[in-house]
Amino acid sequence: MSVTRKKAPVSFPYHLGSKELLRVDDEKDLGVIFSNKLQWNSHINQIVSKANKQLGVLKRTCYSLTDINIRRTLFLLLVKSKLSYASQIWSPTHNIQLSERIERVQRRATKWILRTRSCEMSYKQRLLKLELLPLSYNREIKDLVFFFKALYGYVNLNVNNRVTFIQHGRTRLSQASGVMLKTPLCRTATFQTSYLNRIVKS
Repeated sequence: MSVTRKKAPVSFPYHLGSKELLRVDDEKDLGVIFSNKLQWNSHINQIVSKANKQLGVLKRTCYSLTDINIRRTLFLLLVKSKLSYASQIWSPTHNIQLSERIERVQRRATKWILRTRSCEMSYKQRLLKLELLPLSYNREIKDLVFFFKALYGYVNLNVNNRVTFIQHGRTRLSQASGVMLKTPLCRTATFQTSYLNRIVKS
């Protein structure tokens, strides 16, 4: 009976001058946790935890606060800001479970802002009442705004080195000719869900 052994991954040491750099699974840089596999589970778990704790603090300390506009403002400043920071980097586009974890924070927050129960108003009705977008939509808008800024030189990112514009004719989905974005082919799932690939599909 033959036993197949899995080959250990190849690991190369990196040096800065004469000092060998320590290998870590996760590293925090400018508030975003990067994993060695470029997955965002650790970062999302952290921001959801912080947002839930902050929402809990608001519920306890602002219990007697009845003004909906003030509650909404507190949510935007202290809770939603944690869930939206640098989402162009870590957006969980193809991971439904992670997206839903983030969205659940806002679901609970809208109930607190309006002081409603689940049976009284649906999540969509609460969002319309408060003039809020689902957080998944909010991340898409931030992606598009950032691409606009990069395309016209408002941020230091040359997208022309990473995407190409191609002409396309009329199709059954579009009535007018125009241009489309095209990205290089990606062999790994990590790069398929990266920012520039997301923005093309948006």
